[in-house]
Amino acid sequence: MRSVFWLAAALAAVWPHGMTAAEMAPAVGCDVPADLVAPAQPLAGLGRALQPGGRLEILALGSGTLLGLRGGVEGSVPEHMVESLRAAAPEATVHLTLHAARAETAAAMLAGMRKELVAHPYQLVLWQTGTVEAVRKLPPAQFRDTLAEGTAAAAAAGADLVLVDVPFSRLLEDNADLQPYRTAIQDVAGQGQAALFRRYDLMHYWAKTGTIDIEAAGKGERNHTAERLRTCLGQALAKLVLAARGP
Repeated sequence: MRSVFWLAAALAAVWPHGMTAAEMAPAVGCDVPADLVAPAQPLAGLGRALQPGGRLEILALGSGTLLGLRGGVEGSVPEHMVESLRAAAPEATVHLTLHAARAETAAAMLAGMRKELVAHPYQLVLWQTGTVEAVRKLPPAQFRDTLAEGTAAAAAAGADLVLVDVPFSRLLEDNADLQPYRTAIQDVAGQGQAALFRRYDLMHYWAKTGTIDIEAAGKGERNHTAERLRTCLGQALAKLVLAARGP
C-alpha cells in the first residue's frame, strides 16, 4: 500500500493536474522523429474507419498519466490524439471513450476492457500500462501474460490495439526498475497483433534535446510543460495511428 501512495505523489510531481483554463497554453513545435512513431505493421481496421463516412470508435485505458486536466478527459493525451485525427480525416467520425484511474494495474484494466469490448464495438484500443506494476514490483511475467490476454481479447473483438509503454522519468527510474516491464510490452507488441507507441523513447528524446522536460522545468512552468507534453504525445499518437492505417 505504501508504494501506491509513493506512486501517486511521484506522478503528481511529474504529471501535474488541476490547471485552470487561463493556465493552459497550446503546444508548439512538437518535434516527433518519424522512426519513433513508425508502426511495425499496419492495423487493418483503421484504414476503413478513417475513410470518408467511416467511424472510428476508440477505447483508451490507462493509469494517471493518461488523464488530462483535473484528472479527466479534458486535455488528456487521447483527446489531443482525437483532435489530430479529426483534422487529418475530417469526413470520418472519431469518438473517444476514456477509462483511466490513478494507480490502476493492467489486470484491473483488462477486466474493464473485456466489459467494454462486449458492450460496444470499438475499432481501436489504446492501452497504457506498466508504471504501476514497476513501482509495486509485481511479477513481470504475470504482467506480460495480462498484456497477451488483452491483446487476444482485442483481436477477438475485431479491434486494433496500440500498447503505450511507460513514461521516461528520472524520478521513477531512481525508485523502480522499469526495464522488465518495458521489455514485456515490447515482446507482446512484437507478436504482430498490436502496435507499440514508444512513449518512453519519445519523452527521453524530448528531455535530452531540451524540448520538453517536466522534471527540469521550474515550479511556475511545470503546468505549462505538462500540458505541452500531453498535447505533443497526443499528436505523436495520431501520427502512429495514421501511419498504421496503411494505404
